[in-house]
Amino acid sequence: MRSTAIPVIALLALALTACSSPSTPTTASTASDEKPFDFVYIGGITGALASITAQEIVALNTAVDRINDGGGILGRKVVMETLDSKSDPTEAVTVLQKRISSGDKPDLVRAGLGTNDALALVPAATRAGIASYTSSSAPQLDDPKAYPYNIGISATFLRQVEMGRTYMEYKKYDHIAVLASEDAAGESAVDAIDTVYKGSSIKVDIFRYNPADLDLSVAYQRASAGKPDAIYANCLGAPCNRLVTARESVAGGTDIPMFGDISMAGSAGGPAAGAPASAIKNLHVLMWDDMLKHPASEQTEEFKAFYDGMSKSGTPTSTSAPGIAYDGLMMFAAAAKHAKSTDPAKMVQAIRDIKWPAGAFVTYGKAKLDYTEKSAFPTLPDDAFAVVQVAPLEGGQYPPVDVFQPKVKK
Repeated sequence: MRSTAIPVIALLALALTACSSPSTPTTASTASDEKPFDFVYIGGITGALASITAQEIVALNTAVDRINDGGGILGRKVVMETLDSKSDPTEAVTVLQKRISSGDKPDLVRAGLGTNDALALVPAATRAGIASYTSSSAPQLDDPKAYPYNIGISATFLRQVEMGRTYMEYKKYDHIAVLASEDAAGESAVDAIDTVYKGSSIKVDIFRYNPADLDLSVAYQRASAGKPDAIYANCLGAPCNRLVTARESVAGGTDIPMFGDISMAGSAGGPAAGAPASAIKNLHVLMWDDMLKHPASEQTEEFKAFYDGMSKSGTPTSTSAPGIAYDGLMMFAAAAKHAKSTDPAKMVQAIRDIKWPAGAFVTYGKAKLDYTEKSAFPTLPDDAFAVVQVAPLEGGQYPPVDVFQPKVKK
């Protein structure tokens, strides 16, 4: 089964309306009186990831409004529910199970913001036969046979670490120290780093830290003690800002270049938020294309619609996690239209069958992506990524300072 880009572009060009509140779905006069399409968002509305979650909900309300303004999903109005995982995987599964037992199963679940929640939620949603999507890059979830109703929106950790290695080789680093969190997300990152750097001439030392620690200077001191050429930081949310701040408390700490992964780049406000300007010296981050501030003339129409919707609730503090959340819901709406069904397996298959046109996704700008039968995650070209020197964000995006972006391989 194949598709032209026409139905996808038609859906992604729906008129944008005002954002609804997180608890009040948009009402669309064009949607029928059929049973609503139940979309459940599970994320850390409270807890360590609350600031990022708040931005995701704004983005999802934008997507809900656009879809409902265009007639809903196969004539069914999209109704979004928000459930608080408190940024805790056990709580995430508990609230999902309570939601399932309370009535009809949801049609689609946004399975957590971070890897820890996703690793708990995706198996639970799969057992219940519910379609899901996640921004997690954990390779454990890259198993279409085990999780046939789940789709990843971002690239796997392996793909991200490959891009990190490309940058390290470009900088001619011989020795790096890795700071990874002591949780499932950190374990996934370390596994990917071990795989990607195996056989490399670059020496890699791994150091773990507790993301709950308020003072991460000891962890940073341990990583910097061996005088590496650079420190590779894996983090999400508030620990990212604490790692950046810790650099100043260690003698010569900011003299060592730090490279943050996409999770660090996507922290609300960026890793520079709340940190003194001197702490971001020699700090670069890997990011998706949408996180880099482009001139208006270079922005895709889809990005403009997304950003305008986000801006109705105030200046965005990040475009990374919100963009992925938005893209996922829009993707499933397009897939249901293509498949003429909201059956979980048929929607996921349609996502793989559709030939997604360049510019269809907020997250990846003008880069194209594809899904294959063998992976739950998209195949992304090099120009979907960029490495940028950290500076205070401008409207939730990074100003283009010292940009490194590999050319697409022909």
